[in-house]
Amino acid sequence: MQFSRLTIGYMTAVLLLGAVCLGAALLNLPIESLDIQILILSALTVAMGSRITIQVPRFKSFISASETFIFVALLLYGGEVAVVLAVAEAFVTSWRVCNKKITVFFNAATHAISLSVVVLALKLTGFYTLEQLHGSPGYLQSFVIVLSISALTHFLVNTSLASIYGSLRDSTPVWETWKSKYIWSFFTYFIGAVSAGMLVQLTAVMGFGIVVATFPVCFFVFMTYRMYMKNVEISMQQAEQAEQYAKILEEKSEALQESEGRFRSAFDYAPIGIGLLTSSGKWLKVNHALTEILGYTEADFLEMDFQSITLPEDLGLTLVKVHELLAGKIQNCQMEQRYVHKTGRTVWTSWSVSAASDTDSGQPNLIFQIQDITDKKIAQEKLEHDATHDALTGLPNRSLFMSRLSSALEKAHSTKNYRVSVLFIDLDRFKIVNDSLGHLIGDQLLKSISERLREGLRPSDLVARLGGDEFTILVEGTYDEREVTRIAERIQQKFGIPFELSGHEVYSSASIGILHASENHLTAQDMMRDADTAMYQAKRAGKARHAIFDEEMHRAAREVLRLETDLRRAVERNEFTVQYQPIYNLTTMDVEYIEALARWNHPTLGPISPGKFIPLAEEIGVIDRVCEQILRKVCVEIGSLNDRRRPDGNYGVGVNLSCRQFAQPGLVESICGILDETAFSAKNLKLEITESVFFEYPERAVDMLNKLRGLGVDIHIDDFGTGYSNLSYLMKLPISTLKIDRSFVSIVDDDGSNDKIVEAIIDLATNLGLRVIAEGIETVGQLERLRALKCEAGQGYYLAKPMAFETLKEHLGTKFSRALPISSDSPETILTIQ
Repeated sequence: MQFSRLTIGYMTAVLLLGAVCLGAALLNLPIESLDIQILILSALTVAMGSRITIQVPRFKSFISASETFIFVALLLYGGEVAVVLAVAEAFVTSWRVCNKKITVFFNAATHAISLSVVVLALKLTGFYTLEQLHGSPGYLQSFVIVLSISALTHFLVNTSLASIYGSLRDSTPVWETWKSKYIWSFFTYFIGAVSAGMLVQLTAVMGFGIVVATFPVCFFVFMTYRMYMKNVEISMQQAEQAEQYAKILEEKSEALQESEGRFRSAFDYAPIGIGLLTSSGKWLKVNHALTEILGYTEADFLEMDFQSITLPEDLGLTLVKVHELLAGKIQNCQMEQRYVHKTGRTVWTSWSVSAASDTDSGQPNLIFQIQDITDKKIAQEKLEHDATHDALTGLPNRSLFMSRLSSALEKAHSTKNYRVSVLFIDLDRFKIVNDSLGHLIGDQLLKSISERLREGLRPSDLVARLGGDEFTILVEGTYDEREVTRIAERIQQKFGIPFELSGHEVYSSASIGILHASENHLTAQDMMRDADTAMYQAKRAGKARHAIFDEEMHRAAREVLRLETDLRRAVERNEFTVQYQPIYNLTTMDVEYIEALARWNHPTLGPISPGKFIPLAEEIGVIDRVCEQILRKVCVEIGSLNDRRRPDGNYGVGVNLSCRQFAQPGLVESICGILDETAFSAKNLKLEITESVFFEYPERAVDMLNKLRGLGVDIHIDDFGTGYSNLSYLMKLPISTLKIDRSFVSIVDDDGSNDKIVEAIIDLATNLGLRVIAEGIETVGQLERLRALKCEAGQGYYLAKPMAFETLKEHLGTKFSRALPISSDSPETILTIQ
């Protein structure tokens, strides 16, 4: 038995207190009064007294002669001798009967404590004089009180200490432990105290020899009494056994009488169906529950066998199990089984069968136990269906599709000419339907699309919804791969028909990726990866079309993945650089401000075009960090320039903002933070945005741009005329400048023709009070015509190419000339460009 920490702590405390009591007794031991009589009394008590015990019948209590002689020592020689003698007796007795040595010391300690408390109680009550302890003439009443206090105190303290220990060890209440185990031991202490009192009185008359003479007498009296008590106990046990046997016979007789009634009642009213059948299957008896489960009356059952109502698909296995049971190969059998209800419907049951001997025929009968689990099976099938099908459209979901695709791929690898193809379908601009008409209409559209996808497919083909607006079709078997392409074409045709959704006529289209499995596709995940790649190729090609996967797509996808990884690393390492292209005032030909252009020089691939890494940064969600790094670098570098020729000595700088940055609520705060950090003036910052921002984030963009304009930041529209144009925004927004896209400037011939679009934009800007900057000026003819059209500023390779910061500083510090044709607006033949 493992003692708990609390139990060990308690035992330790008792041991320490017992040691203190024993030590105190030894220190105060009256050495001068010790004589041969005390030694004889001690030897007889320790050697013989502990062995003379009688168990009280029916109780775990003993009457011990040693308690008598310990009380004698207390009365004749004082408490110190009694304490030492009690410790010695308890130690020897416990050593003889206890296995754990800590228990030996614990028992000795409890006796030391209890006898010490007895002495203390006698002293406190004033009954500790020699006359009172010896029961001298005239002190008989005090002597009786001494015996009572000694017996009661010794009993209470000793049993309390033992009860607390038992309570901690067994986790039971102290009172219950004391009441059930120790209260009966008071008899032992009482007899011991009374016997001690008688011996002390006899000693006073006949001398100490009477004590020695008492030992053999006590021994034989106790042994005789013990034999008597054992006989009494045996007689009581025999009487109790006889009474128990009689009671058992009576109960069994009553049980036998009630058994048949109970069995009949349990059989008839059991909550599950029970039937008794012959070994051939004929029904002998059925209970009420079985008639309820299968719908037949008891008379119906008795006229037929179980084979006639078992579903044919299950009958074969049932007969096999019954044969094994009757042959003794199995003891019982339990499985699911289907029966035919009287109404003709199928009843799913949990069927259990066992054998029962028939004393009349000698042949075993069968006991069927049948429980209706039809509702459970229906619920289980529904759960299985819901787990593998999309809740909205009812189509198979990703889990079921991937499982079917894996099985088809395994079959394709093991079966010649067996093909597997996947069509990965992604709806185009589905988000617009959700955002404009609401999610309810969006859900209706998904349902209608799923119905159209089901149409025209072979029974073996599987269409599934992966989630969101993504669908897949699995085609497997022996077929021509061109048939898969025709499926994609039919889908596009069906999508060409508008959907009628709650009074709304909605058109939809899809980008479809087609993948034909090859030997390189080992898993379903491999196929889905390449089908997804083909779908994105179709989407990039213009949407509303299909694309068939080839290895070039895979190579491009790997390249994009590598570029994505390297781009993330470039952001972490701040690898982006900036080149600067001056923008000139076309009237004075002075540098008006400088446009900052982001550049990324890949460690192994070399320079990566902004047209390639900027969209990728937008797609993977790092565009905010890229633009923050560029803006910070630009503000530091351009902020370090100082030109005494300029009115305020500083240059302005134009920085492009990505449309995706307007999705960031903290865009304005981020820009202000960088301006504060670099001490760059907001009035020298010009932010260039494209028209698409007004389509993606109309309300948010207006609010953010107004805040920035209020700080002094100029707002320019970049690539004007090439994207989504809503002229109302030109009047709503705090725009200061339009930048004419290079595609319109490039068509202006050297002789100044083909300038109508440029002229119209300049006129529009002039009427709206906006400045105009022309991009992509590459010839002197373009420059001359733009000046003639009163275009305020321009940039391009003819004026200055993009350059590094160090080159820019040199460029701004030098003057150089270009020869220009003479025009009516330019009387000089030489322009000095600074």
